[in-house]
Amino acid sequence: MISSTKQNSENSVYHKLKTAIRKRYIKQGSQLVEVTLAQKLGVSRTPVRSAIKRLEAEGLVNSIPNRGAFVITPTKREIEETFLVRAELECMAVGLTAEHCTRAQIEELHGFIDFEAAVFDKKNLDNYYAANDSFHLRIAEMSGNKVLSSYIKELLDKTRIYLILYDPFFKIEYSPTTEHLDIVEAIATGDRIKARAAVRAHINSSINGLQAVGELPEDYITL
Repeated sequence: MISSTKQNSENSVYHKLKTAIRKRYIKQGSQLVEVTLAQKLGVSRTPVRSAIKRLEAEGLVNSIPNRGAFVITPTKREIEETFLVRAELECMAVGLTAEHCTRAQIEELHGFIDFEAAVFDKKNLDNYYAANDSFHLRIAEMSGNKVLSSYIKELLDKTRIYLILYDPFFKIEYSPTTEHLDIVEAIATGDRIKARAAVRAHINSSINGLQAVGELPEDYITL
């Protein structure tokens, strides 16, 4: 019972901190001070420390020796360049996949879309991002190029962090699943050019979605 209570406390603190970062109640670059956060959340330092370690493992927090833990601060240029590189690699992957994709694989991709549509409608972003990444990674794996899929996985991990930081899907009327359907339909026809264009349009929408969130005001709220 004690162990279960402890785990529940750690999970609660983790989700509260992650939500605060996502909604930008905790400013990018802010230091996560264990004592201060423990006092504000009404818990001991132990669950706060555990939550910070989880956020660091996810890439949202960067721990600097002898200084502390800080929310990451990616620049606009860094974010855009990462998405653009990802677009090029995914275009290569979808082109290869379109050449030999089977009916069973097309049905598998539709299954990913059905699941992500369900979690997106519930605004469950953690599950949505996982489903979204699985969809993109599966297309890369279907290309048959293991080196290519490994690089795409790395970039998916990175761009997911940016989406969490800027939380665009709560702020704009935009359903990524529609564009995923466009990608699958293009793959199903075996049209490499159409498939590549669908991927590029989709990733450009992600970039535009992040830009639509806007810049932070000077009186930005922090913990």
